[in-house]
Amino acid sequence: MNERRSFFSSPAGGVMTREVGAITGELELHSTVDEDGALALRVRYAGADEWYAVEGGPYRLHDARDAEVLHEVLVAIINRPAA
Repeated sequence: MNERRSFFSSPAGGVMTREVGAITGELELHSTVDEDGALALRVRYAGADEWYAVEGGPYRLHDARDAEVLHEVLVAIINRPAA
């Protein structure tokens, strides 16, 4: 299983989660992908214990080797300043 974590500041409006709706502030993104390409995205407040599923999905990668670059792209998009 491929696993990545990154800290970022939420965009305006936050990141939408299944459990609690939008969360904002200093956050951590956790992505995992299994050998079949099933991708899981979770987010939490930086330093918190509880993780929340990012709204959307289910997600599946054509090639599980793409997980690392996808994680970096997601962080860049989520952390992008408003225009």
